[in-house]
Amino acid sequence: MLNLSKSPGTLQIIFLACLFCIFATTNLNGQKIEKIQNDFKDLEDLENPICPDPVYTINTKRELILTGVGVGLNLIGYAMPVEGATIERLSELDENDLWSLDRSAIYNNSQTAQNWSDVILYSSMTLPFLVYADMKCRAEGWKIGLMGLQTFLITNGITTITKSAFQRYRPFTYNPDVSLEKKQSTRSTLSFFSGHTSVTTSLSFFASKVITDLRPGSKNNWIVWTVGATTPALMGYLRYEAGKHFLTDVITGYAVGAIVGYMVPAMHLNKNVNVGLGLAGTLDFRLTF
Repeated sequence: MLNLSKSPGTLQIIFLACLFCIFATTNLNGQKIEKIQNDFKDLEDLENPICPDPVYTINTKRELILTGVGVGLNLIGYAMPVEGATIERLSELDENDLWSLDRSAIYNNSQTAQNWSDVILYSSMTLPFLVYADMKCRAEGWKIGLMGLQTFLITNGITTITKSAFQRYRPFTYNPDVSLEKKQSTRSTLSFFSGHTSVTTSLSFFASKVITDLRPGSKNNWIVWTVGATTPALMGYLRYEAGKHFLTDVITGYAVGAIVGYMVPAMHLNKNVNVGLGLAGTLDFRLTF
């Protein structure tokens, strides 16, 4: 039986799937796409044309592999058994067994931080779809929807499997001021690594990558990446302050999310389109796929 309590991903999967369906049914309408493509011809006189050519490509084999891997990872992760916290094991916990970097999280127990981290997490679900508000880029809409779904599935799958494999006790389980009832929660042994941080980071980096790919050379791209990098960093801090995760949990979650969130759209780039990292005026490093 699947254990859906391991991560907050279940509702997100459903929500992202619904959004993808909206993208697909709206943007596969041939007349709309043709109209948008015709509108691109009127953009040639702009200094920084938006989406004059398709930025992303869809390959059936690649999409089946990426989506299949994402689904498979989630099924495996949710099917893996989790013992949960036991009174015997809780009594054996010793903060001296932790890395010095992680000990500072033990006495954090902010409910406000936890509440805000949940708000940011569920708000982050909309990040891959923000570019849909731009009429000129809607021809890429269903591709972005598919990539966003793949990004989430892969990130959540890796996170869930890792949590189930390590079953690391959360910081608050070391805190003598926290009730035994809370420590014995079924989620008390799912500390490594932070799912809130990994998912938020992956979707933030994904959105930043897509926005800057669609608007190469924009002077505002540094702002996009600044917001994209600091939002999940804030998430990590909130999870740390809430006593839900150690610093190593949030750092690892950030790294995993950043890699997946950047690489999924990078793998879909049109090989005939050159795009930089989107940091115009700061870094001119270009990749050709």
